[in-house]
Amino acid sequence: MQTYDYTLGETQITYLVTDEGRTSFVMLPAGQAGKLAVNWESASAAADAANEYNKEWKSGSLVQLHLRHHKRSLGNGSTMKYSESTDRLRFEKQWEEKKESQTRIVTVLASPENYKVIHTLTWMQGQTAVFSETEFVNESDGAMVLEMLSSFCLENLSPCQKDSDQTDKLALHRFRGSWALEGMHTAQSIEELGLQKAWCSPFPKSEKFGSVGSWTTQTYFPTAAVEDRDHHLFWAAALEYNASWQMELSRDGDTLSFSGGIADEEKGAWSKTVQPGERFCAPRAYVTVVKGDIYDACQSLTRLENIAADAYAEEGLPVIFNEYCASWGNPTQEKVLQFARTIKGKGIRYLVIDAGWSKDSNEQLGNGEWLVDTNRFPDMKEMNRKLRADGFIPGIWLEFEVTTMGSRVYERDYDSMHLKRNGVVIHNGPYRTYWDFTNPEVVGYLQKHVIGMLKEYDFGYLKVDYNGNIGLGCDCGESLGEGLRRQMQGVLDFFIRIKKEIPDIIIENCASGGNRTEPSMLAVTAMTSFSDAHEAREIPYIAANLQNLVLPRQNQIWAVVRKDHTKERLEYGLAAGFLGRLCLSGDIEQLSQEQWETISDGIRFYQGLEHILKNGVSKIFGKRSAYIRHPKGTQAVVRANDQEILIVCHGFEETEDEFSIPIGKGFEPADRYGRDIFRVEEERVIVKKMEEWTAGAVRLVKNNEISG
Repeated sequence: MQTYDYTLGETQITYLVTDEGRTSFVMLPAGQAGKLAVNWESASAAADAANEYNKEWKSGSLVQLHLRHHKRSLGNGSTMKYSESTDRLRFEKQWEEKKESQTRIVTVLASPENYKVIHTLTWMQGQTAVFSETEFVNESDGAMVLEMLSSFCLENLSPCQKDSDQTDKLALHRFRGSWALEGMHTAQSIEELGLQKAWCSPFPKSEKFGSVGSWTTQTYFPTAAVEDRDHHLFWAAALEYNASWQMELSRDGDTLSFSGGIADEEKGAWSKTVQPGERFCAPRAYVTVVKGDIYDACQSLTRLENIAADAYAEEGLPVIFNEYCASWGNPTQEKVLQFARTIKGKGIRYLVIDAGWSKDSNEQLGNGEWLVDTNRFPDMKEMNRKLRADGFIPGIWLEFEVTTMGSRVYERDYDSMHLKRNGVVIHNGPYRTYWDFTNPEVVGYLQKHVIGMLKEYDFGYLKVDYNGNIGLGCDCGESLGEGLRRQMQGVLDFFIRIKKEIPDIIIENCASGGNRTEPSMLAVTAMTSFSDAHEAREIPYIAANLQNLVLPRQNQIWAVVRKDHTKERLEYGLAAGFLGRLCLSGDIEQLSQEQWETISDGIRFYQGLEHILKNGVSKIFGKRSAYIRHPKGTQAVVRANDQEILIVCHGFEETEDEFSIPIGKGFEPADRYGRDIFRVEEERVIVKKMEEWTAGAVRLVKNNEISG
């Protein structure tokens, strides 16, 4: 056994290369690196049914892959890992590259059949997570068909545990997707998942999960973590991919393997033919290990997302007004200008026209041509000129990836431009079909009708909605899953094209709310819709969930105001918006002066949160129920950095008694909003018992003289 050690900031990477050349790596916080419990050199014992602990340590692999012509493992039907294709890989070489603030560790694994895998870890200075990239190279004389290729593979979990059973010591953390109930955190032990060790392990077993189709967070978010409960260690990963994906926590012997990538042939009907001399790159992943809690693990990943998303970021965190919850799909030029007169001078920059503005459209119906309805908007160009003169950036809603019933381009004459599965045009529900983004004719059409329209009318903000899932795949590739990958890469490329041609445009990612809130889409948009929970009382709960999964500076949260809202109800909604990007909607032209004072106070408070929302770590305190739709208890979201702390509290039904939040030494209140519920005592904040359905927020700053 040979080991190769690298220290990347706070993380120790140890590559393990067996005498046979099988290669894997272990990630640990640098302070834990000397506490490995596994004896890597120990041989596996022969299976013995009477022996309580049969040692079956296996080194694992840096990558997992399966080629069609090879034998699968005995885990067939549960997992495609551990196949002959992986077994044939042997260590060839490894090197380290350092350039300015970046370090890359490149490892090449080779097979006697003349295929290779190039695995790259990239660390950016100051980060606690790394990028993981896997590239398959066909150096043979014939085509090879990939049916599975991992983006990341964390083996030997947990290397700090001494016994082979690891009973009641490891857990899998996941985040559920669900329309208007996004981001629910769950944690299950390996025993609950059926991954505890039997007396021997002839059959690999796996907990495989993910989402199928183009709604990438419909079932789960592509972020998960494995916890060593004894040592408070978390190995976490996120996938940067906007099509069918999977992650697996699997067992083959004593240790667990945590991996993920494109949904494979069994889960996502994916296979990819790689011709001689060709290469194929799996989607990029983010991986980390931290000593702490699940919040620390998730924040390590989202901090790395910060780097990926910088190219599409905007200056400041301007407040948005979206008229959807005012017109409910029936906007007009007269209404838009009336809204502008109402909110002028109130600290709102973006004024967004939502669904229903185009010719022949009825909100979700009649979409695809994107021609302005001149009955509703007789002079949209002049309207936008007036909006800009009044200090607004005008925005527009489109769902340009689809066509819907009632539009000319929805009809059969355009079938050649729509996605098909098994030769039949794909319909989502009774009235939605999908443009084929691998077809140059489609891209040309959208260049004219989308990018051309945005330029002609001088829009500076684009809300891109996406109200349906393609499903398992489509015909524009050698497999349904590969067709979906190519389709969604085409979609991603079109987002990039929009920004390239209109550099100042701000793009919002929406998919019936938060159904594709994943890193690749977040990297090409300024912000994302958090949910379609427009007015529900559970909005603060969902917004808090997403602190683990989305940068607050990208997480747009509805704050819908109504003419019958009390001061407490207005504060409750505005305070939820403090957890991300504040988006107002509703009866703004029917509010009283007193109601506007409450809203204006909220906007003023929000405008002081830019730094903490962009640069901080979030954690959730208090006791809240597991039931999101009708939440109970009290929720406190704390976002902190070295100099500032933001605490946003919501009281749901049956609020809990007074509780405390540790804050460190030297912090003092700088601003407050909502209910007066906070009391600072030395190194903690006391949250008083709250009334039901109320909210309060406080921003604290460090007094360096006191802390000093």
